[in-house]
Amino acid sequence: MRPQYDIFLPGDYFFDMIYTGLRQFPVLGAEVYSQGLIATGGAMFITAVALRRLGIRAGWAACFGNDYYSDYVHRLAREADLDLTLAVRVDQPYRRVTTSIPYQGERAFVTYVDPPPIDIEAHWRRGMAASDFKHLHLGGLLSIKRLGPLSEIARAQGATISMDCQDNPDLKNVCDWPELLALVDVFMPNAREAMLITGLSTVQGAVEQLAAWIDPIIVKDGANGVWIGHDGDVIHVRAIDAGPVIDTTGAGDCFNAGFLYGWVVERAPLSQAAVYGNICGGLSVTQVGGATAAPTRAELLDWYARLSGGADAGSERQP
Repeated sequence: MRPQYDIFLPGDYFFDMIYTGLRQFPVLGAEVYSQGLIATGGAMFITAVALRRLGIRAGWAACFGNDYYSDYVHRLAREADLDLTLAVRVDQPYRRVTTSIPYQGERAFVTYVDPPPIDIEAHWRRGMAASDFKHLHLGGLLSIKRLGPLSEIARAQGATISMDCQDNPDLKNVCDWPELLALVDVFMPNAREAMLITGLSTVQGAVEQLAAWIDPIIVKDGANGVWIGHDGDVIHVRAIDAGPVIDTTGAGDCFNAGFLYGWVVERAPLSQAAVYGNICGGLSVTQVGGATAAPTRAELLDWYARLSGGADAGSERQP
């Protein structure tokens, strides 16, 4: 029997090493001691765990090697009861390691990745062709050449498509943005990425420009909440205060899970799905590791019920 999923997740694992409790940010020539250290999964692992806690059937088409880092995250994935039916393991190292250094609500990263041991896109396409799913979520920016074949398979199933982004100083010039965004249904960059893509200096201006290329556009703005461009309007949805910010690693991935729960599973209005995303992202930053504080569905709905204003809680239409 073919696997049945709400959401198909193509994307590789990361092993995240997170230093916490820094009294100062490290500078060249100096040694700084942290007060804590955690090793966990990153990138699509965070989204997959957050979706699983929300009770969403998600198939993660990951690739793991035979190295320590692959073994560690693979074990975490099994402990989190992730569906790894579509994942593969190869008999060679496939190290994908990020060191995260959070400091005063922000963070810096150092990352190393081995070259892919297999044709990753071919692996994703095989998994998509062998399963049934309602939605395809892409955790990072893909080129038109790479995205096109995935989009065709998803459209053949009647599935919708969402895509996150990734920071790059030259984002504005990496592709023909209107042509690329025509292949997806919703695009979810963060505020910095949105401004880099459009070359504009304000988040609202970037949202308005992106909304001319794709509708809806969802722009994550950290502690400032989220912006929605839809039907000619720009709506700002305020962030939630779930407690002190400890670690922002993976907050955007957790937001994605909450938003997709609302938009794909509940078929909720965009503003309500954005509140769900803000709840998931807001809770995630209260502990170290992106998925550590990801809520269950019951916790998410309890938070939502306690927020004033119902489906439009915290939302404001912008002039």
